[in-house]
Amino acid sequence: MSPTSYRPPQQGRHDPLRRFTSTPHASQFTLCGRTIRFETNSSQLFNQVAQLLQQYSPPVGDPEFFWRIVVQSSPEAVPPWPRQCAFSDGDLRYLQFGQSTFVAVDLKRRRAIAFLSQGLADDLLGLVSPFLGNLFCLTAASLGFTTIFAACVGSAGRGLIVIAAPNNGKTTASYISAKNGLQFHADRALFLEMNGGRLLCWGDFWPAAFRSETLQFLPELGDLTEPFRYRDFTFHYFDKRVFQPATTEPVSPVCCVFLRRGATAEPRITPVSQMELRPLLAGFASFYEDRRFQAQQTAIFDALASLPAYELGYDGDPATAAAFFQRLLARSS
Repeated sequence: MSPTSYRPPQQGRHDPLRRFTSTPHASQFTLCGRTIRFETNSSQLFNQVAQLLQQYSPPVGDPEFFWRIVVQSSPEAVPPWPRQCAFSDGDLRYLQFGQSTFVAVDLKRRRAIAFLSQGLADDLLGLVSPFLGNLFCLTAASLGFTTIFAACVGSAGRGLIVIAAPNNGKTTASYISAKNGLQFHADRALFLEMNGGRLLCWGDFWPAAFRSETLQFLPELGDLTEPFRYRDFTFHYFDKRVFQPATTEPVSPVCCVFLRRGATAEPRITPVSQMELRPLLAGFASFYEDRRFQAQQTAIFDALASLPAYELGYDGDPATAAAFFQRLLARSS
């Protein structure tokens, strides 16, 4: 045998970047009316995503985005979830959790590639939020959505958008109003779209998050929530699907209300003019989007600004604010 004809036996392809990892668990799901092609190497993760998204209608048509998530046992990371770091450049969006978990999104190709530590994948609360929640937020604009920080309650296909800075009671007031008969669509993010000239909004698919001090006022949440730690914060996650229809559909917003907790001893509701409303709404946009999304964002904010809007100042009890939600929905119907 000549020296040049010898080939050593194959030891398996060296693949430190996991580019060739097989992702045999694959399907198409619907999320907020959009069809997502999802692939992973983990049967556990696949089943968790399928269960999470089963509340949406079956997928129709070709995929509008591709998600590929590789779960890896090494390097290991376990809860609490590490600090998030993010950047964007052109069509690329990148989000990293510590050293071993990240999401990279190519908006032009409509592809998202993610690597997830097995220890974090085992944490269902963190898997849904922040991991999958952030993944969808990074892709939302390219799917035709404008995302705002807001809660939403509603009834019979109509929605009341509840907007407030942190610690102004929007989650707790929304929860109390849901106990009183309204549906609880969102507590942190709303995905808004124009569909046939109509403004529609989809609620976030992750659990509602309560601060620890809320449990002092609503001790029932101690048995209804699960604690989730992120860095120095502890939140208590509540599955708000118990206050939602069996199949998730968008609602038509009919009114906006801005909450100001502790502003007055007696509740006071004040109309917000259209001129005041537009800059207020823009301040609660989740992201400064690229110029390519400016037209869709402008159309959505113009439609939002045409709705009746109010500022609700109230004492420290979110139940006071919740008492107004049903009335505002009825007034704006």
